[in-house]
Amino acid sequence: MRLESDKHLVQIVTIHKSKGLEYPLVWLPFITNFRVQDQAFYHDRHSFEAVLDLNAAPESVDLAEAERLAEDLRLLYVALTRSVWHCSLGVAPLVRRRGDKKGDTDVHQSALGRLLQKGEPQDAAGLRTCIEALCDDDIAWQTAQTGDNQPWQVNDAITAELNARTLQRLPGDNWRVTSYSGLQQRGHGIAQDLMPRLDVDAAGVVSVVEEPTLTPHQFPRGASPGTFLHSLFEDLDFTQPVDPNWVQEKLELGGFESQWEPVLTEWITAVLQAPLNETGVSLSQLSDRDKQVEMEFYLPISEPLIASQLDALIRQFDPLSAGCPPLEFMQVRGMLKGFIDLVFRHEGRYYLLDYKSNWLGEDSSAYTQQAMAAAMQAHRYDLQYQLYTLALHRYLRHRIADYDYDRHFGGVIYLFLRGVDKEHPQQGIYTTRPNAGLIDLMDEMFAGMTLEEA
Repeated sequence: MRLESDKHLVQIVTIHKSKGLEYPLVWLPFITNFRVQDQAFYHDRHSFEAVLDLNAAPESVDLAEAERLAEDLRLLYVALTRSVWHCSLGVAPLVRRRGDKKGDTDVHQSALGRLLQKGEPQDAAGLRTCIEALCDDDIAWQTAQTGDNQPWQVNDAITAELNARTLQRLPGDNWRVTSYSGLQQRGHGIAQDLMPRLDVDAAGVVSVVEEPTLTPHQFPRGASPGTFLHSLFEDLDFTQPVDPNWVQEKLELGGFESQWEPVLTEWITAVLQAPLNETGVSLSQLSDRDKQVEMEFYLPISEPLIASQLDALIRQFDPLSAGCPPLEFMQVRGMLKGFIDLVFRHEGRYYLLDYKSNWLGEDSSAYTQQAMAAAMQAHRYDLQYQLYTLALHRYLRHRIADYDYDRHFGGVIYLFLRGVDKEHPQQGIYTTRPNAGLIDLMDEMFAGMTLEEA
């Protein structure tokens, strides 16, 4: 479980990372440690240029060592000034290399040792004397407890033979994070749920049609072009005119030819200005405060979800689902993750919208209500909008005090982008609104209740 804050946890940080921060209590367990300067690398005292003496002359080594010590002293100051109430220092008589005097330690070469011993080498007793001299009402010292220095002895006592218990229950392997695509793709595996989010609506053979007059219907087809079209609406300010320079930049970044700029500019403008439903609302009327782009959600699946049971339920309530091919997916429990292309608010009601780049024909006349319904059934988009509606339903129920599905949820809009035509307002736009009873039963099914309990 993640806490709201790491404030009350033990935090292990480097001195560099702690700059500018403060902590109630601070422990510096290795503050007498230091790194021996083996290279004659330093900065010239006058020009401040970096110098590396390959001959390692003694005076160069001394300059490098002095520079190392100066940096360590700066870091020591940072470390000692991080605490609010208490700071503990771990001091040990470290020996890095043999000294001139037997018993001497190398603590004096560290930043703290420099302050304690005035830069003079001393043995462990001398180090202790220096520490005791500092002690007063605010500073105290305590000797660390050590072991008895006795070598480990083998225990010859005879112990009972230990045997591992046999595992009687196998852990379930059906808990995972899945998605609409994972449920809709027949015979899918876990790899399908881990794939990056692509626009699979237009997946298939990538097609580039050479035409004298370019139109949205000749724009390349396939998963990559479909994802590109989706990305345009993610970054767009719907209330502003479409900037041709912005479109040109997007085409270059997407790897498409610049000749598509006029087509895309006019195409996007038509989509933004098209009335979406009977209220007459269009994307161009939506300010940032009234829309949420790429709304991510997670739906818990408390008990194993079975394809046949879910399919039977949605076919019972949704006429579009009744004409769809059967759902086939592996039994799953865990979380269902998804992204809603657009959620927007209009006149107090909330709508979810999904962009589709499917190619249904040579011109907008191919995007009739019947043709779009057939495409919805073939791809099982009914399951998509039912799952997305359930996710939005749960979110609104949590956020709106007097939430009511019939009063607050406006419906679902599918924009078949290639079919949107300002001359034929109804083409390319498919709208629906899932039955409230269906959403309630799906809510209970995902919560782990059986339909009999509902």
